[in-house]
Amino acid sequence: MKTILYKLTLKKRMWVSFVLLIAISIAATGGLSYYISARVIERNTFQLSQDNLNTSARVLDEKAKQILVSVLNIMISQPFVQMSKDSAAGKKDGYYGHMTAMNSAFTQAKLAEPSIESIFIATPIGEFYSASYYRNQGYSFYDSPLYEKAQSTKEPFWVEGHEDLLFQGKDRVISLVMKSISESPNMYFVVNLNEKAIQGMLSDRHTEQEDQNLFLVNRNADSVLLNQPNLPKSYDKTFLEEHIGTSSRGHFEVGIAAQYDLVNYATLQFNPDWLLLSVQSRSDLLKDLSWIQWATGIIMLVCIIMAVLVSNVLSAILLKPLYHLQMLMSKVGRNDLSVRFQSHYQDEVSQVGHKFNSMLLEINELIDEVKDAEREKRKSEAKALQAQISPHFLYNTLNTIIWKMETDELDNSKSMVIALSQLFQLGLNHGEEWTTVEKELLHVRQYLTIQQLCYEELFDFEIVVSSDTSLALPIMKIMLQPLVENSLLHGFEHMESGGKIRIELTSDHQQLHIVVEDNGSGMDADKLQLSLNHPNTEKKGYALRNVFNRLLLYYGGEATMVLSSEPFEATKVYITIPIKGEVLHE
Repeated sequence: MKTILYKLTLKKRMWVSFVLLIAISIAATGGLSYYISARVIERNTFQLSQDNLNTSARVLDEKAKQILVSVLNIMISQPFVQMSKDSAAGKKDGYYGHMTAMNSAFTQAKLAEPSIESIFIATPIGEFYSASYYRNQGYSFYDSPLYEKAQSTKEPFWVEGHEDLLFQGKDRVISLVMKSISESPNMYFVVNLNEKAIQGMLSDRHTEQEDQNLFLVNRNADSVLLNQPNLPKSYDKTFLEEHIGTSSRGHFEVGIAAQYDLVNYATLQFNPDWLLLSVQSRSDLLKDLSWIQWATGIIMLVCIIMAVLVSNVLSAILLKPLYHLQMLMSKVGRNDLSVRFQSHYQDEVSQVGHKFNSMLLEINELIDEVKDAEREKRKSEAKALQAQISPHFLYNTLNTIIWKMETDELDNSKSMVIALSQLFQLGLNHGEEWTTVEKELLHVRQYLTIQQLCYEELFDFEIVVSSDTSLALPIMKIMLQPLVENSLLHGFEHMESGGKIRIELTSDHQQLHIVVEDNGSGMDADKLQLSLNHPNTEKKGYALRNVFNRLLLYYGGEATMVLSSEPFEATKVYITIPIKGEVLHE
């Protein structure tokens, strides 16, 4: 984003500034209005939904209490007490009499609570239920999962909506299972509530909020009622534990897959494992606020168009002197330093223009000074780098000459003196910084000849030139000698014989390629290469760095030096330099 902004002209930046200022102001006002309205609606919706949900939970709790009262009334009725005694005593003779007597109790319970679908009593002497229902004889309570769960808990428990398998018709019911408080062991009550009646009661209480979905679920996120809408898959057991936990009631906002919902919940007291959940889509709830967004967008569009028009007029007036100054600077960029800024105004832009004129005068003077100073600097740096070449070979050469003269090896002494004289003559090169390939090869040949006489049988050398036309090419002087010196001092340091040095030169139309190779102990090529390319790293390889710095000084980025090393096989220095200037002749 910053890169794009930096590329814009000043005029366009003024446009952008005007547009952004107005757009941000309007967007902030509209956004704040929308946010405040949305917060108020959400807060009121949460409160209203929670009140309705709490009321529904209280109604269900009251209904559950009424059902328990109806069951207790049956338990204290005379027919039930007499039946319990016969059941405890194991008397089956009075079964049908008890069956008939219990019907009145069942009828009274249904009249007291119309949502009761049926009441079933399982006893050791038989089953008791209303005569108006047809028993499903193929299904035994004592073989059912209801009986297994009733044995594992002493407390009454509720069963989610399921098909009534005790009676024919398979109506969907919600069941209350509880053990009798009578003296008869293994006696259980099963009270079936009509699922549709419970569903209708909950639906009637929430018809005013059409965008609200009401769910009756357990804490495993399983639906208690079949006819209610399916709970979203994301609202699973883990979700309920994370957002509700053991809390009895409350509300929260949740976002799942770019869908934000407002959720209210309340726990039923008669069965803490059941929850009433109210889920409302936030987008549906706030859809009536879309007019705020539309109004904000339209106002912003109109104001942006006005801002562009106004900024265009203002920028044209204010930037005209700057455009003139910009045109002059472009001419200066094309090396036309004769231009001058002229203006009748005395404003800030004009002052900058007059300073611009003064700057051009100073630049003309400085350019001449810099050119002279740069030439002198390059010469000084080249001489300083050349002076860094280690002189220890000179000490060794003179000592070797004296020793050979003392041992009457006059021919070798004479050869060394002649080679040393030519070496210095070629190195001085009449004060010139450039020499030819032929002279540079002769210079390094004299150096290697001297070293062969100093270190007899230590090494042999070979110089290969692919084409004689390369001999006349210009090259900076004393470039090869530091490289072969490095091979002698470090590559053959622990060798007594068998050393080999090979210098190869090839050329094409644009570049000269030089390879200096030895079979010495090698070097850490990667580390030395890193040291050359990054001056701030540890400085190693004095001779290599000397040559590398001179290559940069003379050729800049057009020259390269690449190192490779295989110990006692081939350690190479690859140098590539551009072919510059005319061919030099003697």
